[in-house]
Amino acid sequence: MDTANDYRMILAEDAINRLEKKVKAWSLPWPIKKRDILEKIGALRKKLLRLKYSFLPANLILRSNEIKDILTLSKELEKELIENGKNLGMPKTLSQKMMLAEIRYSLSILIGLPQRLKLGEENIPEYAVDVIGAKVVKIEDLTEKLKATRASTGPFALTVVTNLKHIKVGEIRAIAILPPVEFHGVISEAMYSSDPLDKKYLGKRIFPELLNCEVKAKVIEIARRKT
Repeated sequence: MDTANDYRMILAEDAINRLEKKVKAWSLPWPIKKRDILEKIGALRKKLLRLKYSFLPANLILRSNEIKDILTLSKELEKELIENGKNLGMPKTLSQKMMLAEIRYSLSILIGLPQRLKLGEENIPEYAVDVIGAKVVKIEDLTEKLKATRASTGPFALTVVTNLKHIKVGEIRAIAILPPVEFHGVISEAMYSSDPLDKKYLGKRIFPELLNCEVKAKVIEIARRKT
């Protein structure tokens, strides 16, 4: 497996970089042990880079201590950066909300890495992010051309800003979970990535043959950009 050029590894490294930047610039309304957390992020990076330049097959990576440690460390960071702050104050400003959304995205990329590696050896850009069937549960006009929507996978819901004209409540569509983007004061956490799908796809991973080309383009764009 060409791990050095695999999009899953590249986006995981990008997620670590994003996470480190947000911790260094911490402005959320709850305290963290910044020094300890940055040490964990440093350990995460070392373990990921060992895998990135290991050129091991996916099945051996999945059995490695490094991938187990990446999952453990990422879950610890999720608890310290997100879970522990739930009762200590909600983000108030747009910049704080964006910081929290970026942290959530970064940790989801890292926590989901083992499952995405199970998709196989082929280096497919769409495998680098989670693409899930979700039900459109709410639609509001944001501007003349943009709509702010909520899409539920079942276990969780995300805000998705879209320019799709004919999207309807109740439709099942693929959503690709991507770095958050702010549109007119609303933070979009994902992107609609398919035409309406059968209800059997709700909550399931959606594979490339059912997706539009935008997911691939977005992943390649992230992989090429330095964070």
